[in-house]
Amino acid sequence: MRIGLIGAGAIAKTAYLPALTRLSHIHLNAIVDSNSQILNDLSSEYRLGYLGDAVTQSLEHVDAVIVAVPNHLHFPISKTCLEAGKHVLCEKPITISSEECDELIYLADKYSLKLAVAHTRRFYKAAKRIKQIITSEELGEVKTFDFEEGTVFDWPTASGFFFDKQKAGGGVLMDIGVHVLDLLLWWLPYEVVHLDCQDDSLGGVEAFTRIKMEMSNGIKGNVTLSRLSVLRNGYRLQFEKGNIEWNPLFPKRIYVHNISKISKKVIKIRKELPVDDLLSDFIDAIENDRRPLASADDGLRVMQLIERCYHSREPLPLEWLKTKENS
Repeated sequence: MRIGLIGAGAIAKTAYLPALTRLSHIHLNAIVDSNSQILNDLSSEYRLGYLGDAVTQSLEHVDAVIVAVPNHLHFPISKTCLEAGKHVLCEKPITISSEECDELIYLADKYSLKLAVAHTRRFYKAAKRIKQIITSEELGEVKTFDFEEGTVFDWPTASGFFFDKQKAGGGVLMDIGVHVLDLLLWWLPYEVVHLDCQDDSLGGVEAFTRIKMEMSNGIKGNVTLSRLSVLRNGYRLQFEKGNIEWNPLFPKRIYVHNISKISKKVIKIRKELPVDDLLSDFIDAIENDRRPLASADDGLRVMQLIERCYHSREPLPLEWLKTKENS
């Protein structure tokens, strides 16, 4: 399977290129980027059918592509690749609007192509184990959830698009929030019937978001996200018979408390290569004509929920904005 990598920035360097060198059944045959210095650096490392800045020229050398460019380019580049008959694995968020995602899904169906999204955390073994615990109801039904994730932003972005509302589509919710909401909707596949969202966007990209929501089966919970400070960084699920806590930043341990057995245990994961598993799943979905584990439909569900949050959001109370008279 000949793969093309469109976008050779930070996510490509830290995740995709290392994974592609480890996977012998996937042949990287094209790299596209608009930065000439990046291309020069890569030219001595890889022997490729194509290395340059033209997406359309690269496509004759590949069977499928990884789209790893700034958010606002996900849609036009994925569309070009699908219309050329190429399978697409797109970085998250799959697009920055549900309308764009709908169009990509239509094109993938029209041309019988696979369209997957890099919801990488689904491929953590711990995340799959939590899914099993929920589905098997070994701790009973889920009653509530409380997800917190936040660090001081330090991603080595080359373009800086994260802070441009038009290019990123949003702030922390469109970034970290995609991973968090995808796991939430994957673990708890119910309709969100009510939500309240507060953030600090003030017309720009938000750096802090707090969401309260209720699902169709009565489960209630909270999601808190930050680019400004270090939060608890734990996903808590409260069940009838106990609870689970997992830190996605240190994903090799799941903490499980079973009330009925009066026991606590730590489930340890020995090895994690989620990007390798993401790529292998994508290739297997193509070769065996099946749905990818993280499909475009999953990306659409996340985008629809994010749009609901942005549509209904209220200003987060900010102490530094209060006047002396109001404080």
